[in-house]
Amino acid sequence: MLKQVDNSQECVSIFDEHLDRRTSNCEKWSIPEAYLTLEQCAGDPLPMWVADMDFRAPPAVVDALRDFIDFGVFGYSAGATSSYREAVSAWQARRFGWEVAHDWIVPLPGTIIAIKNIIQAFSSPGDSVLIQPPVYGHFHSDPLVNGRFLAQAPLTYENGRYTFDKAVFEGAIKDNTKIFILCNPHNPTGNVWSEDELRTMGEICARRGVLVISDEVHQDFIMDPARKHIPFASLGEDFAQNSITCTAPSKTFNLAGLRNANAIIANKRLREELKRHLVRNSAGTNSTMGLIAAEAAYTHGEPWLEELLTYIRGNHAYFSGEMARITNKVRVLPAESLYLAWVDCSGLGLAPAELNDFMLTKARLWLDRGTKFGVEGGAFMRVNLGCPRATVREAVNRLEAAFS
Repeated sequence: MLKQVDNSQECVSIFDEHLDRRTSNCEKWSIPEAYLTLEQCAGDPLPMWVADMDFRAPPAVVDALRDFIDFGVFGYSAGATSSYREAVSAWQARRFGWEVAHDWIVPLPGTIIAIKNIIQAFSSPGDSVLIQPPVYGHFHSDPLVNGRFLAQAPLTYENGRYTFDKAVFEGAIKDNTKIFILCNPHNPTGNVWSEDELRTMGEICARRGVLVISDEVHQDFIMDPARKHIPFASLGEDFAQNSITCTAPSKTFNLAGLRNANAIIANKRLREELKRHLVRNSAGTNSTMGLIAAEAAYTHGEPWLEELLTYIRGNHAYFSGEMARITNKVRVLPAESLYLAWVDCSGLGLAPAELNDFMLTKARLWLDRGTKFGVEGGAFMRVNLGCPRATVREAVNRLEAAFS
C-alpha cells in the first residue's frame, strides 16, 4: 500500500496524499462561516477540528460502491443482509474477541441517532443521564434536548492524566438516573478503560438500576500498544444484559457521510423495545450505500487499518515531540487512543474564549475548543491528527510562529 513519488525514489504512505476537500461539501472544510466569526475566518485557519479524517476510504470500499453505482438502480433498501451481519460480527470477534450473535445487531443511520433513541426509549422526561466530563459534546446535549437532566461524574485530572474515581461516579447517581453513557475509549481524553474500571462502572450501574450505553465508535484507534480495547458487553452475561453497545465504521474507515452504525444488544427485551421505538420515529432505515460500504470495510479493510494505525501513531509522536520543543506552556497528553490529541493549554493563562481566539487568529488553526466537552475542558484544545503528516507539520509551524 505504498506508492512511489515520481520525482524521487522516496517511498511514502498512501496517507501522505494531499486531498483538496474545500469543494467537496464536507463540514470540516467547507463552512467555516457557520461556526466562526468573520474575524476568525480572515486568517484562513487550518481545519483540524471535527473527528473526520482527510484520507480516502479503503480501496475495497470504493470498489464496492463503484460496482453499486455502475449498476445504476437506487431503489429502496431491503436492509442488512446476512453477509453484512457476519461482517460486523466477525470484526468484533477478530479484533476484540467478542462473540456477537447476528440477531443482536440493530443497524441504524448513526450512533447519535442510536443514543437519542435509546434515551427516549429507556428513560422519561425529568430523568437524568450520567456522563463523565470532559466528554463528547453530544453526551451533554442529547439528554438535554430530550428533556432529561445531566448527572455528572467528572474524571479526575492530575499530573497530565485522567482517572476514574469510583466514589465520584456512584455519588453522581440519583434516584432518577436511568442511563449511563460510557465513552469507551474516552473522547477526548483518550483513556482506554481497563477491565477493572469497566467492571466497577458496570457493577455500580447494575446495582443502581442504570442502563449502560457504551459508545465504542473509536474502538479501533488504540495508540498505546500496551493497552487493548475491551467491549463493555464482553465482560460477561450480566454486563451484556444491562447494556447497549454502539459501534460504527464511520471513524475507523472515514465513512461518516454514508450514515451507518450498529447497536449491539444481547438483551432481547431491550432489543425489541428499541426496534419498536425506531419504527415510531422512522429512524431505523440505513442507506444501501452505507450498508455496502460497511460490509466491504469490515470484510476487506483490515490491512488498510493496520497501516493507518502506524501512520496515526507517527502523527501523535511527531506532534507531541514538536510541541514539547516549541514551548513548555502547552502539554500534549499521552495518547492511549484516538486520532485526536488532547492538549493542556493552561500554561498560557488564557480564558476559554481567549484561548480559542488565539488559536484561530494568531496560530490560524481551527481546533475543537475544550469547552465543547464540558467546563472541565476550558483550558484544553482537541487537535485532529487524522490527516497527512504535511498538515501536522504546517500546524506545528503555525503554532511555533504564534508562540514566538
